Amino acid sequence: MPLRAWQLILLAPLVFSVACAGPRPTTPRVDSSTLTDTGFQFYLNEVDLVTVDEAYRAMLILADGEDTSQNFSEREQKLFERGIARSAWELQPDHVVDAGSVAFMVCQVCDLKGGLNDRLIGWSGLGDRRYALRELIYRQMIDESVDYQYMTGSAMFALFRKADELRAKKGLYESKGVDLTDEGDRDAAGHLIVPEAVPGGPSNTPTDE
Repeated sequence: MPLRAWQLILLAPLVFSVACAGPRPTTPRVDSSTLTDTGFQFYLNEVDLVTVDEAYRAMLILADGEDTSQNFSEREQKLFERGIARSAWELQPDHVVDAGSVAFMVCQVCDLKGGLNDRLIGWSGLGDRRYALRELIYRQMIDESVDYQYMTGSAMFALFRKADELRAKKGLYESKGVDLTDEGDRDAAGHLIVPEAVPGGPSNTPTDE
């Protein structure tokens, strides 16, 4: 039997054990569902491994600045509808999330399309997460890894920060802008609202100089 065939046989159990994600082996000291969005981000930097539910929450915070979902089902539905995640992955909320799934979601949130071959071959479905991970590695947003590798909290936190900076540079965050009109200072009849003079303070009545 060729040497490469023997290598594949020996490596198969290892690859299988990494690719088939299961529940997190240890329970964090803090329940992430009880944390505010800000507290949750710091939590990511400390937790050993990230679950699918936590990854979904992170993506919504990255995309919208907050996660208003009440549970995993709501998060999942929002991400599916916006094409950020895919139902074909069949990810379970309490399972550890893989680097490829996270990479794909980050690419969607950051509007990263990859090269032409990536779009034609990978991003349409087959190999979608592998090509997305390759794109993030190329952009130095994530360390060299394989798409089925478990996502650690520290890696997730670092990627989140870089993705946030990228979205800001690309102008993907909505800006409310500065209201330079006086519409907010008018009453229902359209008359300009003039504050009453404060006793002992300057008068609002114009004076001739």
